[in-house]
Amino acid sequence: MNAPLLVVPLAIEWIILVTTLAPLLLPKRFDARPQLGIAVWFTTFLSAGLASLLAVGIAIWAYSDTLIALNSNAIGDEKWYLALIVSFAPWLALAIGGITIALINIKLEPMFEAAREIVPLLDLGKQPMLNFMGTPVSVVQLPFAYALATNSEIIISQFAVDHLSKDELDAVLWHELGHVKFKHFALKKLARLIGTLSSRLAASRSMVAEVERLCEISADNCALKKVTAPTLRLARKLFEI
Repeated sequence: MNAPLLVVPLAIEWIILVTTLAPLLLPKRFDARPQLGIAVWFTTFLSAGLASLLAVGIAIWAYSDTLIALNSNAIGDEKWYLALIVSFAPWLALAIGGITIALINIKLEPMFEAAREIVPLLDLGKQPMLNFMGTPVSVVQLPFAYALATNSEIIISQFAVDHLSKDELDAVLWHELGHVKFKHFALKKLARLIGTLSSRLAASRSMVAEVERLCEISADNCALKKVTAPTLRLARKLFEI
C-alpha cells in the first residue's frame, strides 16, 4: 500500500486554518462558559499538532516506500539520483531533529531557570496558615499582595492577609480554590509551554492570553457562588495595585 500523499497538503491546510482563524474567531467567545472555551482552545491546537504528526508520518512512509522500491530494483538505473537523495534523507532528518531540539532547549531554558529560582524561595518562606475546604493554605512573607493556586495548595502573601477584610480574604480563597478545582495551574503551564515553543505564531499568543483570561473568569464564577460580586471586586483591587 502506497503512502496517501494527498493527506499531507490537507493536513498542512488544516494547520494553516487553525493558526490563522483561531485568533480571529475564538477570543471572547466563551466568557459565559470558560471551561468549555479552555477545552476548545486546547482541542484546536491538539488537532493542529496531530495534523503535523500525520504529515510527518506520511512523509516518512513515502520515504520508506521509495527506499523499498530502490532496494527491489523497482526503479530503474536511470533513477540513480533518487538513491542518492534517499541516502542523504536520514542524515538530513537527524540534522533537522537535532537543530529543533537545540532550539526548543534554548526557548525553554529561561522558563526552567526561573522555576528553579522561584519555587525553592516560595517553599522556603511559606508557613502553614489554615485548611480551606480540604485544600492547604500557606502564607509567605512578601511586601505586596500575592496569591497563587497550584494543583494541590493555595499560597497567599502576609501583606494580602493583613490588608483584606475577612469577607475579602474568603473571596480570594474561594477564587483560588476554583483554580485548584479545575487544575488551572497545570493548564496555564501547558498553554505557556505551547506559547514558548511557537512564540512567532499569533494563534499561540492568542491562546495563552485567552486560556489565562478564561481561567480567571472560571475561578471568579466559583467564588461568586459563595461571596458577593462587590466583595470580590474589592478583593481584586488590592492585587491590581
